[in-house]
Formats: sequence, structure tokens, C-alpha cells
Amino acid sequence: MPAKVTAQESNLSIKNFKMKRGRRARVLFFVLSTYVFLQLAWWANLLISSATDLLEARSVLGASSDQILQAVNDWEKTILMVAGEGSIFALLFFFGITWIWRVIRADNYRLARERNFILAVTHELKTPIASIRLAIDTINRLKLKGEEREDMLEVAKSGTLRLERRVEDILQATRLNLPDALVRCPFNIAEFIEEEVSFFKHLNPETSINVEVNGDKEVLLLGDEEMWKLCLTNLLENAIKYSPEKAVVEVVLDINPKQTTLSIIDHGPGIKPEERELVFEAFYRLDRDKNVEGTGLGLHLVYRIVRMHDADISIKSTSGGGATFVVVWPTN
Repeated sequence: MPAKVTAQESNLSIKNFKMKRGRRARVLFFVLSTYVFLQLAWWANLLISSATDLLEARSVLGASSDQILQAVNDWEKTILMVAGEGSIFALLFFFGITWIWRVIRADNYRLARERNFILAVTHELKTPIASIRLAIDTINRLKLKGEEREDMLEVAKSGTLRLERRVEDILQATRLNLPDALVRCPFNIAEFIEEEVSFFKHLNPETSINVEVNGDKEVLLLGDEEMWKLCLTNLLENAIKYSPEKAVVEVVLDINPKQTTLSIIDHGPGIKPEERELVFEAFYRLDRDKNVEGTGLGLHLVYRIVRMHDADISIKSTSGGGATFVVVWPTN
């Protein structure tokens, strides 16, 4: 009977096959590029050699001075043709090879990010499912009652909410590609921030979040309220995820006649300046994220939602350590 192949071994073999295929493609690319370049050099050398041989033959055979002069002119024209056409061809060849190589690198980068995304999504979906199953199995197997049963049900509920958030991220990432993705309606931004943070704290009672609203609390924002909920939730989750235990996350809303600014301030490890633009790319994960849950979609969704509302988002360093995400949009 043939030995069974585990899923892990199967995934490893597929990954090794893809890596080998990628290396073969790069080797083939360089071999063909070198061959074409050598062919160009051989073609130029052949034309020049032929013209030189013809000039020498006419001189040896005693051609007239006019014929020799004509041969010299033909030889010079051949040299100029080879130099001109060869230079243009070499330039086009260089740009073509450079463009193809960049496309290959970009494609490999995209595939790597998508592979990381699939691995992250698989982990993020399997973990809450496993916790829900474990809680239900524990209740049934041990016939739990009272407080112990409530604790297990709370574990299952927490897993369900986590699973729901991850699925929502994936669905919203798809929805943002639709032409009518936004449903714009006016809503009170100050009330929205306070209510959503309160709801977030209710779902995550272990978190500590302070809210500060400055300015006119009656100002309305024209936008998609559901999208802004997703945006705020992802920013809060990101801040909580990287904050030390018992650290306070600060949410500051500043409203003035010209613009409204929302700042999400954490006191975690912060983000290096050279990586602050990269974190908004889909599937991008920092090196520090390898042991942290996430799909690499959250901040990308935040960025797209903010930009679709004609707003701007940036990342600054928090005084004393940490990162501050700042969203700015014109006050309506």
C-alpha cells in the first residue's frame, strides 16, 4: 500500500516545485538574453569583416583609384550602418530586457504576497473555528453547567466574532472593486467615533481606549458609514495588537472649519519611516508580524476607504514610542 502524503508534505512539495520553476524561468531568461546579445555582436562583426575583405580584395586585384575610393566609401557607410542600427537595436534590446525583468520581479513579488495572504487567511480562519469546535466539544463531553458552561460559550462567541471580522475583511476587499462601492450619506462624525469605540470596547473588554473630541460636535461627514466602521475597527485592532499589556490607546478627533483630523495613537514598537508606505499595500506583512495574527489586508482596506472618501492618511511616530495613524479630510 502506498504511503499516505500529509497536507503539510503536499504543500511543501508544491512550494518547492514553484521555487524550482521560478529559478528555471530566470535561468532561461538570462540564457536567451545572452544568446540574443551574442547574435547581435556576431552580426555586426560579420558585416564589418565582409566590407573589410571586399575592400582588401579590390586593392589586391588592382582596381582603379575611383573604384577603390568607392569601395572605401561603401566600407565607411557599412561601418556607420552597423554602428547606427546596432546602437538602436542594442538600446531597444536593453530597455526590452529591463522591462521584462521588472515585470518578472513584480510578478514574483505579487505571487509571494498572495502566498503570504493565503497562509495568513488559512491561519486566521482555522484558529477561531478550532476554538469554537473545542468549546462545543468540551461542553458536550464534560456536560458542563453553570459558570463553566458560560465560560466555554464565551470562548465560542469570541471565536465567532473573530471569524466574522476576518470574513468581513475579505468580502469588503472584493466589494471595494465595484463601481458603486460607496453609499454616501451625511452622519455625525463625533457621535460615530464615540459610539463605535464604545462598541469596540464592549466586544474587547480587556482593552483600554481613551476618546477625546475637540471642536464642533455637530459637524456632519458625507460618506459611507459602514465603510468608516470597517476603517475605524481595523485601525483600533492594529493599535491594540501592537500595544503592550495595559497600555492605553488614544483616539483623538479634532474638528475645525477647514479640516477634520482623526488620530489613532498607540505606544507599541512603532513603524520604521521606510516601511510606512509599504504597510498600506495588500498582503504586506512586516518582519515583526510573523508571530502576530492578521491577513495583511486590514491597513490596505483602511487606505483604500480613506482615499475613496478624498481623505489622506499618514503614519507618524508617537512621542515616547509607538505609531500614530492620522486621517485628515476636509470638513463638510
